[in-house]
Amino acid sequence: YAMVGEPSKQGDVYSYGILTLEMFTGKRPTDEMFKDDFNLHNFVKMALPERLVQIVDYSLLPGETEETAVRREHGGNYINDGGFDNLNQISTHLQKCLVSVLEIGLACSRESPNERLSMANVIKEIQHIKNAYLGLGIHGQRQRIS
Repeated sequence: YAMVGEPSKQGDVYSYGILTLEMFTGKRPTDEMFKDDFNLHNFVKMALPERLVQIVDYSLLPGETEETAVRREHGGNYINDGGFDNLNQISTHLQKCLVSVLEIGLACSRESPNERLSMANVIKEIQHIKNAYLGLGIHGQRQRIS
């Protein structure tokens, strides 16, 4: 919207992508840590998949509560201090789900509107993630979005 001055489907896809990144990281695009060319999209893109637990909202991790997980800023990154220090401490299944959802957010919030996913493809990807996460017998490998 800011680039062309009018609403568009691609602008809506971008907004959806940013909202997805916000929900799963607990960060707002206006967070003071985002300056110059460093933004929420880049924050997530640079972290995936190896640093997933450092960027994901701790409340999405099993067994985590506000009382047991305190976030503190460390070198510009937010570290989860609630007991999940690395990817080995959360299930592979949950890791894949979180990475896949964040990849959708990244694919929707690409800078170029022509490179963004269509909402039809977003729906297909989300359904695939849901089915895989619930173990509904999805066969074959899903291609990476990013």
